[in-house]
Amino acid sequence: MAFYIKVTKQVADKLGLTEIRNATADGNVLLWQADVAQFEGDTVFDRAGKIGGVCLYPQQAKEEIDGTTDSPVPVTTPDEYKDAEDDVNSDENIGELEPDTEPCATGSTEVTEIIEEGKTDEYSE
Repeated sequence: MAFYIKVTKQVADKLGLTEIRNATADGNVLLWQADVAQFEGDTVFDRAGKIGGVCLYPQQAKEEIDGTTDSPVPVTTPDEYKDAEDDVNSDENIGELEPDTEPCATGSTEVTEIIEEGKTDEYSE
């Protein structure tokens, strides 16, 4: 299954991808899975988590771009992607992570269910 990876603009800037990827309504950027292939990790979820990203289904990504989601998914900027002049305690685009929320969560249990059941796409049985 294909996912988009929502990251902060700071992360996308450091990766040189801001200008060639879609921006979300809340000022973040959607990367492609291939954009995170260079990072360490066994899954796209692991790789996205390395850069403070969150994996989104295509429909979720469209809602993030259009600004039609009721609750935009929060993302973080890891320290290595912050500029020296950035205040470490402020990042207006991240929102607050809910308790027990792990980086790269999709905001639903559907992904976990698909993985546990061994489905490779949403149309598998």
